Amino acid sequence: MLDKRQRKSTMQTVKTDEQHVCANCETAFVGRFCPQCGLSADNQKATFKTVVRGFLDVWGFGSRPMLRTIHELFWRPGYMIRDYLHGHRPLYFPPFKMLIIMTLIFAVVASIRGVDMSPDDTFIYGDFFQRYGAAPWVISLFGKIDAMLIWLSRNPAYSAISAGIFYIIASWLVFRRRMSFVEVFISQLYISSQMQIVGAIWVLITGSVAYYNMPPFAVPSVIGIPLLCYDYLQLYDLRLWPTIWRTVLTFALMLVMMYLVGGLPMLIVKYL
Repeated sequence: MLDKRQRKSTMQTVKTDEQHVCANCETAFVGRFCPQCGLSADNQKATFKTVVRGFLDVWGFGSRPMLRTIHELFWRPGYMIRDYLHGHRPLYFPPFKMLIIMTLIFAVVASIRGVDMSPDDTFIYGDFFQRYGAAPWVISLFGKIDAMLIWLSRNPAYSAISAGIFYIIASWLVFRRRMSFVEVFISQLYISSQMQIVGAIWVLITGSVAYYNMPPFAVPSVIGIPLLCYDYLQLYDLRLWPTIWRTVLTFALMLVMMYLVGGLPMLIVKYL
């Protein structure tokens, strides 16, 4: 029953026979917007409400599509993205603009909370495996992964760009028979916006960025990976277990690509 409600597309229908005359170009029309210049039929004089709405428009919150998109990114994220890809675009906020705005909001929240985005030189994964008596090669391997993650954290611009690109490539390789590369790219923009929202909430509550986060977002992997499973479960319309192993494979493949490509500039900087 819950899944049926989530699958149901958000529809926006307005039935009216009321005649309007555009205040801008004086065109007579029926509907919500002028067909010549696009002016809204309910265009009113400037009021305090319009001033507030104009301010909110700067952040994208002056329009219902933004609020609807945020709501559906957590209620029915995969189905919402599929609706957008299938042509229901006027109902939702554009993915590029949304990711930019959510990233700015995260930066504002982190600044207000006074979060230090630079990690210390603690080797989390290598120390974990050493503590439980893993083989030396396992400790060495995860120690190198630690070093790479620390370097990426100290270079957030490179980390954000590379991780975003590798997420798209990895998810396209794992789910390539179900969506085109362009569709995966647009889907990942919305998913990244979702992660930025969760990251902002995490930083707002805890006041810190976990070292063991899911690159390049300030979301712990124990939250981010299940959230990705939830997104992919709806987006690709798979069963639970195939979704879980494909999501884990996507995340692991992204980390491998970040390590291989990210390790190159790390070595260059180290030996220059």
